[in-house]
Amino acid sequence: MVMTETTIGREPVQIVEIVQPLCANVYGSSPCTASGSADEKCFNTRATCQDTTNYNGSATLSLFFARGTVAEQNVSGAPYIIPSLVSVSTSPTQINLSGSNPDAQGLGNRSLCSISFRDHPHTDKKVDPYVSGRSWDPMERGSFWSKWIHRNKYWNLIRINIYEGYAGQALGAMTVRTYFMDNISGPDSNGNVTIQGKDILARIEERKAQAPAVSQGVLYADIDESTTSIEVANAVEADYDASGVIRIGDELISYSARATSTYGITFTASLRGYKNTVSAAHEFDDEVQQCVEYSGVSVDTVLEDLLSTYGGIDTGFLNLTDWATEAANYHSAVRLRTVIAEPTSVAKLVSEILLQVGGYMWWGERTRLVEYRAVRGIGETVDRIDDESNILPGFSIKRMPRQRISQCWFYYNVRSYVDDLEKPSNFNNSTIVANLESEADDLYGEPSIRKIFSRWLLTAAGANTTASRLVARYTDVPREATFSMDAKDRAYWTGDIIEISHRLDVDEFGNRNIARWTITSAEEIVPGEIVRYVAEDTTLYGITYFVQGTGAADYDLDPTSIGPTASTGALAYIGNSAGLLSDGTPSAKIG
Repeated sequence: MVMTETTIGREPVQIVEIVQPLCANVYGSSPCTASGSADEKCFNTRATCQDTTNYNGSATLSLFFARGTVAEQNVSGAPYIIPSLVSVSTSPTQINLSGSNPDAQGLGNRSLCSISFRDHPHTDKKVDPYVSGRSWDPMERGSFWSKWIHRNKYWNLIRINIYEGYAGQALGAMTVRTYFMDNISGPDSNGNVTIQGKDILARIEERKAQAPAVSQGVLYADIDESTTSIEVANAVEADYDASGVIRIGDELISYSARATSTYGITFTASLRGYKNTVSAAHEFDDEVQQCVEYSGVSVDTVLEDLLSTYGGIDTGFLNLTDWATEAANYHSAVRLRTVIAEPTSVAKLVSEILLQVGGYMWWGERTRLVEYRAVRGIGETVDRIDDESNILPGFSIKRMPRQRISQCWFYYNVRSYVDDLEKPSNFNNSTIVANLESEADDLYGEPSIRKIFSRWLLTAAGANTTASRLVARYTDVPREATFSMDAKDRAYWTGDIIEISHRLDVDEFGNRNIARWTITSAEEIVPGEIVRYVAEDTTLYGITYFVQGTGAADYDLDPTSIGPTASTGALAYIGNSAGLLSDGTPSAKIG
């Protein structure tokens, strides 16, 4: 019998897969030009490559690890399991909705894993493609992990998949979470080895990814405020975009071309003193920094460019189709415009966008994609869970007063991109959205002000929309629920929206609140048995309705046809001047 989440007496199992790049070439065979005896051959890894010019890392090697009892089982999909796994611990992704949590990064908290292994002698099966031709016995030379570390010292492209399922299940039927290798320690004197992994968004941390990258070019000679042919030393054409914007001192210069010159490259300036900066004289050896400019670009396109071009994240890990749908449905009027005039953390830039347009992003440990969602109403049906069928004892709700917002001061339309971007006087426009009533002594008794300085937005429409949403959402202290469910319900995961009905969540009359919650964190605290969730009450986001196309059916006097459905979303019908449909049911409203 194959066990599943609903099987009585189920036996949970964990399997760790390490997926490492491997050279697709064969040692000494074209195109590989390496030569040596059988004992001198590489291990087809980048660290041991003897012909780096022709290295082809398109192949992969999957190594599976489990505890001894699991490794002895015949797991379909994992043909060879090394029995050296000791333990697996994880820390989940934490979504920061609207960037409202001051105790979390704008992108939330990264998901982490820490995996312990026991070192041991090994035959080099699987890990050495040329083991059969070597003159020495690998069991007598080193140990598995001591050799593996030296053969694989470049970790950037190594993935870690953690499979959790039940005895008798095929690997493909188990749930899987994906991480990227970040560090390895050991083996120590007791043979202990620890591998640590993070989700892929860790790659855009400040020390790892900057936009733009630092430019090395410097002025070859002094220039005055009107020079349009600017020669730069210590640079080649590939160091700079074919056209774009450069910064010298506090001046931005738009250029139409760059070409190789005697001492480096020469820029053809099309506009000195670009974007409200002052054209000025500059001296020999002044730095010439490439800038990044976005001119009226959609939200999803900018996010993709920042994460892939500057963050180095393969677009295969970005859920671009869903991003485009979210942007088209909920950010269609938003266009981002800015000049990034100095190297800036990609994580900071992405966090700014998420806050300023109203969105959130997270690594889908199970989908193995970076997900994006606009802060919006819910346009589809959601499942309801309750304390009778789903929620285990230990349900709790806490209030988060530090996230309350009674006023949002939104500064937009930057004067100068080379000046302080968090100084109110550096912005041409501002808007304030406030709920002053909530500050009254008999309510919250004090203001709670959120200031936003936007380098990305130029118009009042975008600023007012985001400020209004934040104040509407966070005028009242937001609520966070923590609860656990049995593994039979573990299909619910980070980013999912659910309804919760619980005896501890009631209104002033004692009736149950049926609120909509967004799961901001999920973790299997007992693998294969119990999942702990953290969710934020997002009921105030409301329901998003979609205007129907020409030829759609008229309202059929059935109020249930108005609500969200899985297939069509929530459909909008036009009401009368009082905002009612023909049977008195409220119509949708344009927000």
